[in-house]
Amino acid sequence: MSSDSVVIIGAGIAGAATAYFLSRQGVKNVVLLDREKQPGVHSTGRNAAILRTAIPHPELHHLGWKSKQFYESPPPGFTETPLVDPVGLFLAATDDQIVGTSRDLQAWLEDPTCSKGGENADPSQLYDLYPELAKRVDYVHHFANEGVFDVDAILSGFLRGARQAGVEVRLCNEARRLLVENGKIVGVATDEEVIPAQKAVLAGGGWAADLADAAGYPLPLQPIRRHILVTARIPELDPKGPVVWLGGDEFYFRPESGGLLMSACDTQPVSAAEGELAQHQTIEEIAIKAERWLPGFDQLGAAHYWAGMRTFAPDPLFVVGPDPRLSGLHWVAGLGGHGITCGAAVGSLAADWICGKKSSYPYARDLLPGRFFDQSDNRSSTGIEIGK
Repeated sequence: MSSDSVVIIGAGIAGAATAYFLSRQGVKNVVLLDREKQPGVHSTGRNAAILRTAIPHPELHHLGWKSKQFYESPPPGFTETPLVDPVGLFLAATDDQIVGTSRDLQAWLEDPTCSKGGENADPSQLYDLYPELAKRVDYVHHFANEGVFDVDAILSGFLRGARQAGVEVRLCNEARRLLVENGKIVGVATDEEVIPAQKAVLAGGGWAADLADAAGYPLPLQPIRRHILVTARIPELDPKGPVVWLGGDEFYFRPESGGLLMSACDTQPVSAAEGELAQHQTIEEIAIKAERWLPGFDQLGAAHYWAGMRTFAPDPLFVVGPDPRLSGLHWVAGLGGHGITCGAAVGSLAADWICGKKSSYPYARDLLPGRFFDQSDNRSSTGIEIGK
């Protein structure tokens, strides 16, 4: 167990889960910072709340599956309400879309290193549930035990558990600068104070790289904007209907607030400051896909819509672990569109690295930030060899 003091910057799912699991490892001197009045108001609070553990990258699927197990059976006292509503999830495609998608949809869905808990289904099963769906689907894979998250309950559980174990959560307190001496983290300067620390954890979503960049340790993370729309009420819609994700065309929908939540899966690179600025023309793209796939519902108005950020590394993987360039600097960033799905396991992995422990996660080294740098010394600030 490390006795170092730790400052975690960002109180969304990445930072909150890391703080929670650090506290479970007995680390006492932990401060969790966030500049907002409430934690999780950015990417964590602006997502589609869909549990989908099937991911065409084994490194991420494993984290999703471990997190799902945590959410289904959380520790005593973590929550008073279920964290997952297993309404079911269908991944579907037309014949011409099965091939040519990311790693070929059917191939990776039937690969146990990328997908577990699902089974092939007849398209009629999907049409029985959504008769309005265009009769073009040829391939269907069904996950009966996946569905919809209670994001607020998950975030609240991590924060409550962290606080109870002694983590200090400081809101409305923006980190402004990493304090570095002799190649080591010595603290974090905020709007209000200087916080001495031996370790700083960058978990700020689209803003995660800003402090490191300013300190001379850049890492190329890219925020990507995505829009989500919720339609007006649909009286005949089953509120417990499953999630449907159409691969290839990349369109998903599920019941929400009496209507349908849907997204055209737009992928616009933006600055973090622009990540939540909704664009009307992109909302029209959702309407076009809705007309193609849900012709019975295409004339419904929008009850509301919004934009949120998903932040990516230069490759499809997360960035979790110590930075080999600066002793004490850690990353929990670049979680793309899988932050909630993988959040519990990511927090646990990050805590292991911070405490200098060997993780049981088989792909831990594949997520290290050192993969982006030309390293002459392949030892991390924890003393654990990386980059091999």
